Amino acid sequence: MENTKNKHEEKKTLTMEYVKSLMDRSYTLVWVDYMENFDNNHDLIQQCIEKQSCEDICSKVSECYNDAEYQSTDDIMNKLKRDCISNNLFEKEDVETFFEEHDDEIRDEILERDDSTTINDLINNTSDIPVRVEMLSNYDCINSIRIETQGGFSYMKSYFGDMIDALHLNPAKVKKTLMDKGYNVYGKFPNKKCRNGKEKVSYEDFCQELEESCCGANLLTYIGLVNLRDLYDADFKIKELIIPKGNTCGMFSSMYGGGSLIEMELKSDVSIQLDKAHKKRYSFRLRLDYERSRYEYSIKDVYGVYDTFFGKKINIVAS
Repeated sequence: MENTKNKHEEKKTLTMEYVKSLMDRSYTLVWVDYMENFDNNHDLIQQCIEKQSCEDICSKVSECYNDAEYQSTDDIMNKLKRDCISNNLFEKEDVETFFEEHDDEIRDEILERDDSTTINDLINNTSDIPVRVEMLSNYDCINSIRIETQGGFSYMKSYFGDMIDALHLNPAKVKKTLMDKGYNVYGKFPNKKCRNGKEKVSYEDFCQELEESCCGANLLTYIGLVNLRDLYDADFKIKELIIPKGNTCGMFSSMYGGGSLIEMELKSDVSIQLDKAHKKRYSFRLRLDYERSRYEYSIKDVYGVYDTFFGKKINIVAS
């Protein structure tokens, strides 16, 4: 009896300090498989681009991996309980009671030690994303070659004219090239000599794109790839896109699912301002190239091309 009494007297009171002392310095609560990524979450990424915020992608990751994190925390807590009991300093009932009463506090402490890199791992596993950079204008769009040639091409106050300016072409040279091919033009086509030698595409390529345009509601469209890491690091707040030399552009209608060849090769890097402070009579928007609904088509599905068709990666400048 004396020995039993002394043994019970040696029992200590369980404290948070003691539980913390049993914890590892860090825990990995969530493991990401190399096959897990955002490749099939283009809706979510487009949403972040439009909101200019990482919030939705972070919320989605938290939602998807919450159960795994909770289960890992439970496993760690069960191990801590066993450690408290195994050294024979605390009774099992006392340990269970303590952990029930301090459940939130213990979980919070474990979470503080979490070194999981869930969202970074998912981003690193994600392939570069094909995108379209589309020109929006006060003059709506450009139609097919059949419709445009009915009245002739006009530089002034037209989407066609905004295309010429965006591509830094000399209107006078565009007029000459079109007339040499037998097309009608009307109105002023000023000779902007300062653009000579600085054109972003060749006049021949430009005319060929016009000739191959097969449907209405076309927008001047640059193509390329973007890296999700670049978007995320910029918090999806994009000031400028730099489309590299060698990538291509053309005309595309996501409404009708058609366009031109999209083979105008860029002769130099093209800098596109996305922030409103630089908005002129025309502006640009960044769209991931995927079908959002049956009413909106993508280049990949219309043309049946692979990601390599989109060329090199577009550089992102954060706001």
